[in-house]
Amino acid sequence: MRSINPYATALALLLMLSSMTVQGRAQELTIDKAITMAMEQSPDIQALHKAYVAEKGRAWTTWWPSDPNLVYGWEGVPRGSGLEQFDEKRLTLTQQIEFPTNILWRNRLASREVEAARWRLEQGKLNVRAAVIEAYYRYLASNETLQLARERVALAEDFYNKVSIRRRVGEAPAIEMVRANVELARSRNDLRGAESRARAAMSRLNSILGRKADSPIASADSLHYRRLDGAITLDNIREQALAAHPVLREAGALVSAAGHMRKLAWGSLLPAIEISAFRQNLGGNPDFYGIEVGLQVPLWFAFRQRGEIQQSVARYSMQKSIKLRQQLDLLSDIEASFSEYQAQRDQVEAYIATLLEQANEVYRIALRSYEEGEIGYLQVIEAQQTLIEVRQGYIDTLAGYYAAIAALERASGLILLQ
Repeated sequence: MRSINPYATALALLLMLSSMTVQGRAQELTIDKAITMAMEQSPDIQALHKAYVAEKGRAWTTWWPSDPNLVYGWEGVPRGSGLEQFDEKRLTLTQQIEFPTNILWRNRLASREVEAARWRLEQGKLNVRAAVIEAYYRYLASNETLQLARERVALAEDFYNKVSIRRRVGEAPAIEMVRANVELARSRNDLRGAESRARAAMSRLNSILGRKADSPIASADSLHYRRLDGAITLDNIREQALAAHPVLREAGALVSAAGHMRKLAWGSLLPAIEISAFRQNLGGNPDFYGIEVGLQVPLWFAFRQRGEIQQSVARYSMQKSIKLRQQLDLLSDIEASFSEYQAQRDQVEAYIATLLEQANEVYRIALRSYEEGEIGYLQVIEAQQTLIEVRQGYIDTLAGYYAAIAALERASGLILLQ
C-alpha cells in the first residue's frame, strides 16, 4: 500500500481553498464592464441575434427555385404482365421556375426583413444598455442607503450611550431615555429594510447581466454626479433620433418590405414556367430523349390573386401608419424623458450646491449645543433626521438622475453616458 505524502496533501488542500476563495470572491464591476457583460450574456440579446441570423438564412433561400420533381414511369404494360413488359419507360425531371421579376421581388422582400431584424437587434442592445445603467446605479444607491442606515444605527447607539450617562448623573429626564431607545429601535429596523433592498437591487442587476441572482458583486465605482455634455439639447436629440433611431429604422425596413410584398402580389398574375426533360425507352430502345415547356397560368386571378393583392395593399398602408405612430410616440417619449432628465439634474445640483452642506451645518450646531446643554435631545434627533433625510434624498435623486439618462438613451437611441 502506498504511503500518503503529507506535503502533497497540504498543497492540494491549499490549492482547493485558494480555488474556493477565488470562486466566491465578488466580481468587481464598473458601469462599462457591466454593459459589456450584458451585451455578451443577456438572453434577450442572444435571442434577437439568433432571430437575425435566421432571417439571413431565410433570405438566402429566396434566390433558389423549388425542388425539382423526379418521376420514373412505365407505360403500355399488358394486364397481368410484369413491369418489364412495358412499351415505354420514361425518366422525367420537372422544374418549376417563377417569373424572373417575382424572384427579384421575393429576394428584396427578404432582404428588408433581414434589415428589420438587424434593427430589432440594435434596439434590443439599446434597451439592455439602458436597463444596465438604471439597475447598476440603483444598486450603487442601495449600497449607499445601506451605509447610511448603518451610520444612523451607530449615531443612535452613540446618543443612547450619552443619554444613559446623562441620565445616571441626573442631567437627562426619563423622557429622553425613552426617546433614545425608540430612535435606536427605529434605526435598527430601517437597517434591516435597507439590507433587504440592497439584496433585491443586486438580484435585479445580476438578472440583467445574465447571471445568477445571488452572484456577489463588488462595484469599483461610487455613486457620484456625472454631468452630461452641455451641448446636448432637445432639438439636437430630436434631429438625431429621427435620422437614426433603431425603432424608426426597423419601421422603415418593414414599410419597404410591405412595398415589395405588394409588387410580389401583383406579380402573382404572371405565369410560372415549367420545364421537363425526360429520357424514354421505346420498344427496348433507350436512346430517345425529350423536353417539355409549360406555363402555370393564374386562371383564378379574379379570386385568389385578387385577394392577395388586396391584402398586400392594405398591409403596406398599415405599415406606413405604424411608422408614423412610432415616430409620434418617439418624439413624445423624447420630450418626456428629456424633461425628467433636466428635473433630476437640477435637483442633484441643488443638493450639491446648498442642501447637503446646510443639513450638515444644522446637525453640527445641534450636536454642539446639546453637548453644551443649550438644547434638549429632541432637537438633536430632529437635526439628525434632517441630515439623514437630506443625504437619503441626494442618494435617491442621483439614482433617479441616472435612471432618467437611461430612459433618455432608450427614447433617443443615442449613447449619452460616456
